[in-house]
Amino acid sequence: MDKHDFVIRFAGEGGQGLVTSADALSRAAAHAGYFVQTHSTFPSQIMGGPASSQVRISTTPVLSSGDGVDVLVALNQYAYDHHHQDLNAGGVTIYNAEEYELPEGGDYFGIKADELAKSTGNARAANMVSIGAVANLIDFDLGQIDAFITQRFTRGRAGDDEIIAANIKAVRLGAEVATNAGFKVGKLHAPDPPDYEQIVITGN
Repeated sequence: MDKHDFVIRFAGEGGQGLVTSADALSRAAAHAGYFVQTHSTFPSQIMGGPASSQVRISTTPVLSSGDGVDVLVALNQYAYDHHHQDLNAGGVTIYNAEEYELPEGGDYFGIKADELAKSTGNARAANMVSIGAVANLIDFDLGQIDAFITQRFTRGRAGDDEIIAANIKAVRLGAEVATNAGFKVGKLHAPDPPDYEQIVITGN
């Protein structure tokens, strides 16, 4: 079923890269022509403490980050326990199978993002593994994520091509896990990009 709006929440603890994941997903969506809004909560300490970052992707302008969640990426057990109840009907949780396990038969599946990232040759690409799984669940065009990755990591430095290739591979590995899990949340309707460049800004 086509949908014009999805809300994705990354939850875990400070230092797990969840804000980075949400930021990358929002920028990839904006690059593709979607309207986005994000909202993050995180503790004052550099590492540890409950944190979350939410992304709303829409084909039309958005005025809030949304309430219910279509896809939850729960990076630890605490995050699952405290955010799973916010799932909309038909929503799906992606849980961190390197941190904890959940019983079979629920509206969720596990992913080992760190392990898969290492297999690409770039251990820092774990967030792209998660983004690939999320994109698969909502039928977000992976080619648009590839374009964002290429733009983001083309910096005129030695090794750019390897970094780009590893991140694109990480996205595909995450998408493959989601495909094998057999879940779909819906199909994100293609955007109608405005006749100006979409940008993402941060304000507080």
